[in-house]
Amino acid sequence: MKMHAFAPCAALAPYVRVFEIVEAEAAADHTLVPESGLILGFRYAGSSRLQEGAAEVPVPNHVVTGLRATARRMLTAPGSGIILAKCHDGAAGAFLDLPLHHLFGATVALEELVDPAEVEAASAQIRAARSHRERVDAFERFLLQRLARRAWGPDRVVDAAVQAIRSDPGALRVGALAQELGLSIDGLEKRFRRSVGASPKQLAAILRLRRAIGSHRRGAPLTRVALDAGYYDQAHFNRHFRAALGVSPKAFLQGPPCGGPTGAGSTQSGD
Repeated sequence: MKMHAFAPCAALAPYVRVFEIVEAEAAADHTLVPESGLILGFRYAGSSRLQEGAAEVPVPNHVVTGLRATARRMLTAPGSGIILAKCHDGAAGAFLDLPLHHLFGATVALEELVDPAEVEAASAQIRAARSHRERVDAFERFLLQRLARRAWGPDRVVDAAVQAIRSDPGALRVGALAQELGLSIDGLEKRFRRSVGASPKQLAAILRLRRAIGSHRRGAPLTRVALDAGYYDQAHFNRHFRAALGVSPKAFLQGPPCGGPTGAGSTQSGD
């Protein structure tokens, strides 16, 4: 797998964390760790499938992936290529009309949310691009057009809640956070889910998991990894990790190195 990362242009930087182009010369089988922001993607070559129990579900060529609590297994065909826009937490609403919590746990065709003609026009430009830079430029034009057509502004209260959670995801107390922001618990939950695509507790759980994976170094004590990531203790870490990824932390973190990112997610932890 080859992965190339590109910073967004200044106009998109408040909304897009990074553009990633992922190419697979050979068939690939990857575990995709949950991400804290929504992902939009255009596949310009090949195909991929998600393992859903015993079934394999084709991934749309133009795709939106919502937040989710558990990892996915992605099977990518040889010769595949995809470009991904990984959004900042709570920023995908700049491009999509529906409340983001409707996409929790979902992988849907972009055409279901955006005018199919608009999607196909962008896809044709990305497929015809002669370089990765041209692919990013085409994707940016699509997103800038979406941004220009929407009267959207960030929810400053939700932004403050996100920053508080990101600073210390293990310390989240929803009642105390709501009170600090001048909201009821129910009021915070509803605004947060609409804007971010998950509840405050779900976002905190994703961030703790990614922090643990991103900070782990081979041979490091897992107890230290757990505490540094914000878990109460290693038992709490073990339960949450197994529920999210289906294996123990030891098996995942100290086993053979995972492959690079593919599809609409990533084994890498850039948060």
